[in-house]
Amino acid sequence: MIKTTTCNTVRTGISDAALHEAAHALAALGHGIGVLHVNRSEVGLESPGDLLQRGCHHGAIAIGYAVTALAGHAAAPESGLSKSDELLLEHAFFLGSWSDPPDEMRRAFSVLAEDFVHSHREEIQTLAIILDESRSLPGAVVEEIFGSMGQ
Repeated sequence: MIKTTTCNTVRTGISDAALHEAAHALAALGHGIGVLHVNRSEVGLESPGDLLQRGCHHGAIAIGYAVTALAGHAAAPESGLSKSDELLLEHAFFLGSWSDPPDEMRRAFSVLAEDFVHSHREEIQTLAIILDESRSLPGAVVEEIFGSMGQ
């Protein structure tokens, strides 16, 4: 098997696509964002409207969406950012309405995403293995397996 290093840990036999999407899904759960489904090409996320109705602050939701958008790339750097990742990041910037330059905010969120991936590497790898085997999971199953990731 080929071994590669990502976020200072060694992984074997897990596809980059599965790692990328697993990181998105678990970052969403870890930030209180509902996951509708996850497969090896996308993660369906619940609308932020529900979070707002539960009294979450716009800034906290925006940070959660930004980290979720960047977590896939942090888990599997070779996979890059998809158009949907970039779009989610743009929505996070809009929702947060930060006055800092977008490049600075992106760098800051990248650090948060990398920290999330490093802290949750084992769970991300576990979900990625499941995705490589089953190809797709409903969000309810992901939540059942991983709970609310400590939130």
